[in-house]
Amino acid sequence: MSAGRSGHGSIRRARGFASLAALLASTLLGLSSVSAREIEARALEDFPREQIAIETRSARRHVFEAWRADTDETRAQGLMFVKQMADTQAMIFVYESPEHVAMWMKNTYIPLDMVFADQYGCIVSIKQNAKPLSLETIDSGGPVEYVVELNAGVTHARAISVGDRLVRDGASAPSQPERRCTR
Repeated sequence: MSAGRSGHGSIRRARGFASLAALLASTLLGLSSVSAREIEARALEDFPREQIAIETRSARRHVFEAWRADTDETRAQGLMFVKQMADTQAMIFVYESPEHVAMWMKNTYIPLDMVFADQYGCIVSIKQNAKPLSLETIDSGGPVEYVVELNAGVTHARAISVGDRLVRDGASAPSQPERRCTR
Protein backbone atom coordinates (compact mmCIF):
# COMPACT_ATOMS: atom_id res chain seq x y z
CA MET A 1 0.00 0.00 0.00
CA SER A 2 1.19 3.51 -0.39
CA ALA A 3 0.84 6.91 1.05
CA GLY A 4 -0.39 9.76 -0.95
CA ARG A 5 -3.30 10.50 -3.18
CA SER A 6 -3.47 7.53 -5.46
CA GLY A 7 -2.12 4.18 -6.13
CA HIS A 8 -0.91 1.09 -4.47
CA GLY A 9 -2.70 1.03 -1.21
CA SER A 10 -2.87 4.75 -1.25
CA ILE A 11 -2.21 6.12 2.14
CA ARG A 12 -4.23 9.19 2.41
CA ARG A 13 -4.11 11.89 5.00
CA ALA A 14 -7.52 12.04 6.50
CA ARG A 15 -7.83 15.23 8.47
CA GLY A 16 -11.56 14.86 8.73
CA PHE A 17 -14.36 12.95 7.14
CA ALA A 18 -14.96 15.55 4.41
CA SER A 19 -11.34 15.57 3.26
CA LEU A 20 -11.23 11.76 3.27
CA ALA A 21 -14.42 11.55 1.22
CA ALA A 22 -13.18 14.14 -1.28
CA LEU A 23 -9.84 12.39 -1.59
CA LEU A 24 -11.43 8.99 -2.09
CA ALA A 25 -13.76 10.39 -4.73
CA SER A 26 -10.97 12.09 -6.66
CA THR A 27 -8.80 8.98 -6.51
CA LEU A 28 -11.56 6.63 -7.57
CA LEU A 29 -12.38 8.92 -10.48
CA GLY A 30 -8.73 8.93 -11.55
CA LEU A 31 -8.31 12.67 -10.94
CA SER A 32 -5.14 12.31 -8.87
CA SER A 33 -2.17 14.51 -9.68
CA VAL A 34 0.02 11.40 -9.95
CA SER A 35 -1.05 9.06 -12.73
CA ALA A 36 -0.56 5.30 -12.67
CA ARG A 37 1.72 5.60 -15.70
CA GLU A 38 3.98 8.08 -13.86
CA ILE A 39 4.02 5.90 -10.77
CA GLU A 40 4.80 2.72 -12.69
CA ALA A 41 7.74 4.46 -14.38
CA ARG A 42 9.53 5.14 -11.08
CA ALA A 43 11.70 2.16 -10.20
CA LEU A 44 11.52 0.90 -6.64
CA GLU A 45 15.32 0.90 -6.67
CA ASP A 46 15.14 4.72 -6.87
CA PHE A 47 13.54 4.90 -3.42
CA PRO A 48 15.83 5.68 -0.49
CA ARG A 49 16.63 2.59 1.59
CA GLU A 50 17.20 2.06 5.27
CA GLN A 51 17.38 -0.72 7.80
CA ILE A 52 14.51 -0.92 10.25
CA ALA A 53 13.76 -3.31 13.10
CA ILE A 54 10.74 -4.33 15.07
CA GLU A 55 11.52 -5.18 18.66
CA THR A 56 8.94 -7.35 20.36
CA ARG A 57 8.06 -7.26 24.02
CA SER A 58 9.45 -10.80 24.24
CA ALA A 59 12.91 -9.35 23.43
CA ARG A 60 13.09 -10.50 19.80
CA ARG A 61 14.48 -8.15 17.15
CA HIS A 62 13.33 -8.56 13.55
CA VAL A 63 15.42 -6.62 11.01
CA PHE A 64 14.16 -5.57 7.56
CA GLU A 65 15.74 -3.79 4.60
CA ALA A 66 13.17 -1.13 3.78
CA TRP A 67 12.37 1.18 0.93
CA ARG A 68 11.45 4.56 2.40
CA ALA A 69 8.46 6.55 1.17
CA ASP A 70 8.71 10.00 2.72
CA THR A 71 7.33 12.34 0.05
CA ASP A 72 3.83 12.67 -1.38
CA GLU A 73 5.00 11.04 -4.61
CA THR A 74 6.74 8.06 -3.01
CA ARG A 75 3.88 7.54 -0.55
CA ALA A 76 1.44 7.60 -3.49
CA GLN A 77 3.39 4.80 -5.16
CA GLY A 78 4.44 2.62 -2.27
CA LEU A 79 4.51 -1.01 -3.36
CA MET A 80 2.23 -0.54 -6.36
CA PHE A 81 2.99 -2.89 -9.24
CA VAL A 82 5.52 -4.90 -7.17
CA LYS A 83 5.06 -8.61 -7.94
CA GLN A 84 7.17 -10.09 -5.12
CA MET A 85 9.10 -9.11 -2.03
CA ALA A 86 11.32 -11.12 0.30
CA ASP A 87 10.20 -11.61 3.90
CA THR A 88 13.29 -9.64 4.96
CA GLN A 89 12.16 -6.59 2.96
CA ALA A 90 9.64 -3.88 3.79
CA MET A 91 8.30 -0.50 2.78
CA ILE A 92 8.26 2.21 5.43
CA PHE A 93 6.08 5.29 5.08
CA VAL A 94 7.40 8.23 7.08
CA TYR A 95 5.33 11.31 7.91
CA GLU A 96 6.68 14.62 9.22
CA SER A 97 4.31 14.50 12.19
CA PRO A 98 1.62 12.13 13.44
CA GLU A 99 -1.52 12.04 11.34
CA HIS A 100 -4.54 9.88 10.68
CA VAL A 101 -3.77 7.59 7.74
CA ALA A 102 -6.05 5.56 5.47
CA MET A 103 -4.77 3.21 2.77
CA TRP A 104 -6.02 0.85 0.12
CA MET A 105 -4.50 -1.86 -2.08
CA LYS A 106 -5.31 -0.52 -5.55
CA ASN A 107 -2.60 -1.63 -8.01
CA THR A 108 -0.88 -3.63 -5.25
CA TYR A 109 -0.31 -7.20 -6.38
CA ILE A 110 1.00 -8.84 -3.21
CA PRO A 111 -0.91 -9.40 0.04
CA LEU A 112 0.50 -7.30 2.87
CA ASP A 113 0.57 -6.88 6.63
CA MET A 114 0.46 -3.18 7.60
CA VAL A 115 2.02 -2.07 10.85
CA PHE A 116 1.00 1.39 12.13
CA ALA A 117 3.34 3.10 14.64
CA ASP A 118 3.15 6.40 16.50
CA GLN A 119 5.89 9.05 16.81
CA TYR A 120 7.57 6.97 19.55
CA GLY A 121 7.74 3.92 17.30
CA CYS A 122 5.08 2.13 19.35
CA ILE A 123 2.95 -0.15 17.22
CA VAL A 124 -0.64 0.99 17.73
CA SER A 125 -2.43 -1.19 15.17
CA ILE A 126 -1.81 -3.92 12.62
CA LYS A 127 -3.81 -4.93 9.54
CA GLN A 128 -2.96 -8.50 8.61
CA ASN A 129 -3.34 -9.95 5.13
CA ALA A 130 -4.58 -6.91 3.21
CA LYS A 131 -5.99 -8.27 -0.03
CA PRO A 132 -4.28 -7.39 -3.32
CA LEU A 133 -6.10 -4.94 -5.61
CA SER A 134 -8.78 -4.22 -2.99
CA LEU A 135 -10.38 -0.79 -2.66
CA GLU A 136 -11.26 -1.46 0.99
CA THR A 137 -10.08 1.40 3.22
CA ILE A 138 -7.52 0.35 5.81
CA ASP A 139 -7.50 2.86 8.64
CA SER A 140 -4.65 3.56 11.07
CA GLY A 141 -7.15 3.94 13.91
CA GLY A 142 -5.55 7.18 15.07
CA PRO A 143 -2.54 9.42 14.46
CA VAL A 144 0.62 7.61 13.31
CA GLU A 145 3.99 8.74 12.04
CA TYR A 146 5.06 5.45 10.45
CA VAL A 147 3.48 2.66 8.44
CA VAL A 148 5.48 -0.46 7.65
CA GLU A 149 4.33 -2.86 4.97
CA LEU A 150 5.50 -6.46 5.15
CA ASN A 151 4.54 -9.58 3.25
CA ALA A 152 1.27 -11.02 4.52
CA GLY A 153 1.89 -13.49 7.31
CA VAL A 154 5.15 -11.97 8.55
CA THR A 155 3.59 -10.32 11.61
CA HIS A 156 1.95 -13.61 12.62
CA ALA A 157 5.04 -15.75 11.92
CA ARG A 158 7.30 -13.43 13.93
CA ALA A 159 4.75 -12.73 16.68
CA ILE A 160 4.77 -8.97 16.00
CA SER A 161 1.91 -7.31 17.85
CA VAL A 162 0.45 -4.06 19.13
CA GLY A 163 2.74 -2.67 21.82
CA ASP A 164 5.96 -3.76 20.08
CA ARG A 165 8.38 -1.07 18.87
CA LEU A 166 9.58 0.06 15.45
CA VAL A 167 13.23 1.18 15.40
CA ARG A 168 14.82 3.02 12.49
CA ASP A 169 18.51 2.16 12.69
CA GLY A 170 20.68 5.18 11.94
CA ALA A 171 17.75 7.61 12.05
CA SER A 172 17.03 10.11 14.76
CA ALA A 173 13.54 8.68 15.04
CA PRO A 174 11.40 7.55 16.57
CA SER A 175 11.51 10.14 19.31
CA GLN A 176 12.03 9.12 22.94
CA PRO A 177 13.35 5.59 22.26
CA GLU A 178 13.44 4.95 26.02
CA ARG A 179 9.69 5.47 26.25
CA ARG A 180 7.87 2.26 27.02
CA CYS A 181 5.19 1.09 24.60
CA THR A 182 2.06 0.07 26.41
CA ARG A 183 -0.97 -1.58 24.85
